Amino acid sequence: MPENDAADVEYRTPSKAYLRRRLQGMDPYDFEAFVADVWEHLGWNTRTVGEPGDRGIDVIATDGDAKQLIQVKRYGPSTTVGSPEVQQYASLRLQEDGVDQVTIVTTGSFSRQAEDLAPDLDVILVDGADLLGILDELEAYEVFVAHFEDIQVGAGDGGEESDDTGVLDRVRSWLS
Repeated sequence: MPENDAADVEYRTPSKAYLRRRLQGMDPYDFEAFVADVWEHLGWNTRTVGEPGDRGIDVIATDGDAKQLIQVKRYGPSTTVGSPEVQQYASLRLQEDGVDQVTIVTTGSFSRQAEDLAPDLDVILVDGADLLGILDELEAYEVFVAHFEDIQVGAGDGGEESDDTGVLDRVRSWLS
């Protein structure tokens, strides 16, 4: 196979559906690192914890005195996070000192019951579409490039119009 000069390589902009499938196929620990990198772009300092005995804490994010515990669920396309998981992970704030927020991030989706319960338990839910919306609004395409060498994404990319406008504002309002 002939070698091409990098300038001669033509990249096709991946669709959000394709990017989400790639996230859903990641190794769970790699997805934890991916989420930590996204939160770094949101301005948080992060540390991945995910290992046996982590008590459900995958990422710890801090911003000054603010502390957020993030549970990461790398699920396939037809898997949802339900209200029992939201209840379980809401209790993470009892396992660490000084926790201001618990967040659950999934590549899948959340059940209606989980979405209804989360505000009552002060848990932020970020599904796969929200996660891609955050990356799009932050223009944090380098996160994908860092985790997927075969994906090239740049400003204005995404393959289709986004219906996720305002995701970043919503997430920032949740975190403030």
